[in-house]
Amino acid sequence: MAFDLQEQEQIADFKAWWNSWGKFLATAVILALLGYLAWQGWHAYQKSQAEKAGLIYARIEGAIGGDAAKIRADADLLKQDFSGSAYASRGALFAAKASADAGQLKEAEAQLNWVVANSDEADLRDAARLRLAAVQLDQKQPDAALKTLGGAESTGFAGLVAELRGDILLDKGDSAGAREAYKEALSKLPKDAPNIQFVQVKLDALQKV
Repeated sequence: MAFDLQEQEQIADFKAWWNSWGKFLATAVILALLGYLAWQGWHAYQKSQAEKAGLIYARIEGAIGGDAAKIRADADLLKQDFSGSAYASRGALFAAKASADAGQLKEAEAQLNWVVANSDEADLRDAARLRLAAVQLDQKQPDAALKTLGGAESTGFAGLVAELRGDILLDKGDSAGAREAYKEALSKLPKDAPNIQFVQVKLDALQKV
């Protein structure tokens, strides 16, 4: 098929343009396609990982009240393979409770320390601090327990932190400090908090001393 002069010039211009830009554009298209496929693959991997972590966490929930060692093993698996997931910290909290209920306070302490150091959620870190301080108090470590409570971050836990601080100070023989802590707890706990009457009872008992 013969081309006229104008068509031949257009073909020549296209060939020149292709030699200058065509390979670049082809490479860009390939890179964009690879990026899209990688993005799709990453999300598929993330979904798969979340499903696996969810199954392990469900196993932990279903085992509450059972063998503390098995619960810890699953919690450790979450921490090892899915440490960035929300399941890992929650699994560690369950494992800490199971260990504490079994009287294995050192194991409980290790799980709670992990949550404080690794959770991305301030509320979970403070929940772990509260439980950790209680475990430390049970181990006759009141100063360590006070230090743990001193790291609390969330105002939502302020009332519970103050109450536990009062318990610790009372254990140390500091009745005046305990009274102030219980007063602070009463001022920061919600009026419908289930423990507010018990805090009042503890404060009333100290007022009579």
